[in-house]
Amino acid sequence: MALSSPGLGSNLDVNSIVSQLMSLEQRPLTVLAQKEAGFQAKISALGSLQGVISALQSAAASLVPASGTTPSERFSVAKAAAGDPTIASVSTSSTAVAGTYQLEVNQLAKPHSVVTATGTATPFSGVGDTLPVGGTLTLSLDSPGGTSPHTTTDITIADGATPEQIRDAINGAGAGVSALVINGTAGKQLILTSGTAGSNQFIKLSGVAGLTYDPDATPQPLTDPLVQTQAAQGSSFKLNGIAVAGLSNTITTAVDGLTINLLKGPEAPATAISTTLTISKDNASLSAGVNALVKAFNDFQTTAGSLGSYDAASKKAGALNGETTLRTAQNAFRTVLGNPPSPLAGATLQHLSEIGVTMQKSGKLSVDAARMSSAIADDLGAVAELVAAYGSAFKAAADGLVGAGGLIAARSEGLSTSIKGLGKQSETISARLTQIEARYRKQFTSLDLLISGMTKTSTFLQQQLASLPNFNQGS
Repeated sequence: MALSSPGLGSNLDVNSIVSQLMSLEQRPLTVLAQKEAGFQAKISALGSLQGVISALQSAAASLVPASGTTPSERFSVAKAAAGDPTIASVSTSSTAVAGTYQLEVNQLAKPHSVVTATGTATPFSGVGDTLPVGGTLTLSLDSPGGTSPHTTTDITIADGATPEQIRDAINGAGAGVSALVINGTAGKQLILTSGTAGSNQFIKLSGVAGLTYDPDATPQPLTDPLVQTQAAQGSSFKLNGIAVAGLSNTITTAVDGLTINLLKGPEAPATAISTTLTISKDNASLSAGVNALVKAFNDFQTTAGSLGSYDAASKKAGALNGETTLRTAQNAFRTVLGNPPSPLAGATLQHLSEIGVTMQKSGKLSVDAARMSSAIADDLGAVAELVAAYGSAFKAAADGLVGAGGLIAARSEGLSTSIKGLGKQSETISARLTQIEARYRKQFTSLDLLISGMTKTSTFLQQQLASLPNFNQGS
């Protein structure tokens, strides 16, 4: 098969000619690529816009009280501290009242503890120190003399069970009692201890003859298979000189809104140890929430301004310059700031400017900390209501922009669809350009061959004429 190289015979640069023609033919692909790059830049810019709006959405949501909670409760935070944290700790709820309490601890709550007897009273009198006869052990926890145990658990004990097997059965039952076995000088003994300290933690056992125990039996039978080593007891203390008795070491009923955890009691011969509990109101969460919202809004303004900018000198525009989505977002938040939320109709405060949050010429917000502190001090409830209402309004506006199916997501999806359409157009044009290039090469190769043939003919004729007599001499 003959080999050919375009332009070899005619000196016609076919490759260069075809390359230049294809550069012109490929201009539509360049235009499509530029469009795609523009769409991709907008998608990226929308991502940046979504980021700052999402941050604003989160800041606004933090100002909205949970369902069933009032704005005042949301922002009325009480701080509590114990002068000596080794004696007690204290936590608060929104109903706590600021004040100072003198705490005097007289007695800590203790758990109940019983142990199996030794000698002739031991329940482990079976072969190999086992329990001869088992059954269903009913274990309950109650107050002394109680008839309605707050915890009752049935546990299966096998005939001939070892102390360890009984221990494991009790621990695995979740009965609120822990069991352990100690192998002492008098043999193995099973110890049961209530899991919580308190006066309602007395252990009662029934159902298995070798493991019965009734704390209310007076006196305890000398042959009882279990004996008490520690009586359950509640706590005893004074607050500002007033005696208080607690079921356990955690007391929630002494003072409204306070949970006191007693950690240490007196050691003999002392009968009491004391510390101070200080409760104070902390309004920092309210001002911190407002400042976070202002920062998030200003960050949005900065990003939106950059994305929508136009520099006349350089004639460069931001990625979202002229974009409806950007303008809609800006207008949505301006509307929130310019119109009091409907829940504030008739309220004492209706505008953020009334608590020191004002709009600057730059379009950003600023906070007058002193004015805000004064407003909170004057009427915490009114400020909390105002802030919560604006938090809800900002969140609702942000939800419509960045929520599932929101405006930004819809616009980004539309741009992605357009990019896919451009890709299909590019594929179609590329296929057509392949055919065009093949046609050009065929045409110019034919022209190359034609010119080459004509050149050979011309050379042949010149040679033949030159060989004729007197051809170069004239007639």
